Amino acid sequence: EGLAWLQGPDKPCRVAGNSGISQARRRLGAEPLERLHDEVVRPLATRKTKGAWYRRWRLVSLDGSTLDVADEERNREAFGRPGASAFPQLRFVSLLENGTHVLFASRMGPYATGEITLAKEVLPALQKSMLCLADRNFLGYQLWQQARATGAELLWRGKKHLRLEPHRRLADGSYLSYIY
Repeated sequence: EGLAWLQGPDKPCRVAGNSGISQARRRLGAEPLERLHDEVVRPLATRKTKGAWYRRWRLVSLDGSTLDVADEERNREAFGRPGASAFPQLRFVSLLENGTHVLFASRMGPYATGEITLAKEVLPALQKSMLCLADRNFLGYQLWQQARATGAELLWRGKKHLRLEPHRRLADGSYLSYIY
């Protein structure tokens, strides 16, 4: 439909059906589609996009989740099935542009793959112009150091039992700490 619209009503357009597209995608494999995704899918907020910026930084979040996939033998082998689930599941981690909800730098793997493992593959997409928010699951010295090396600013939650000793108190009552 998009091609027909681009070419205009006076030019006939022959487009493959849904099954033809699925079959071609299967023949092509995942790697070219992953490379295409990584080249094309980028943050797209403008300065006027509501919720996309804090001061000079583009707001992005690091997060992960799982998705049900079709209950087929190939998917069961590739992704696995959590105990009580009716379907195989894949795990993914992405950076999300907060104002637009665009998921970029996504990585996926079997359900048994940890979010930290996938996050290590996602973090290189951070840039100096970004402020990266992350949930408590991601706070750890090595992952923090990897994210800091990109030049991005970081604001990550800690687990509620985490106690950080004050290194320097600030005028607003908060303090700076070290994570080793």
